[in-house]
Amino acid sequence: MEMAKHVPQRYPSNEDSVGIEIVGAVVAGRGQNPAEQGAYEPVNAQQNASLRWLISELTSTFGIPMTEIFRHPVVSRKNPTEAESALW
Repeated sequence: MEMAKHVPQRYPSNEDSVGIEIVGAVVAGRGQNPAEQGAYEPVNAQQNASLRWLISELTSTFGIPMTEIFRHPVVSRKNPTEAESALW
């Protein structure tokens, strides 16, 4: 149903978006699958510096407005602690 909508009325998909993965360990789990239900460690200073550089490059090269940059849990059913401490 989402793909039938036009941007920006729909969430981005893998067909029209770029995902940036920031890897962090699961530090607390609740339930059977801690990777989905746990809390992730905070993004560290080096990861945040790299993220700021990459987003700066993407926005300047492709003209992507900052209003089109989202944390993963905002646009997908993911753990809300993913990228919670990411700064750009």
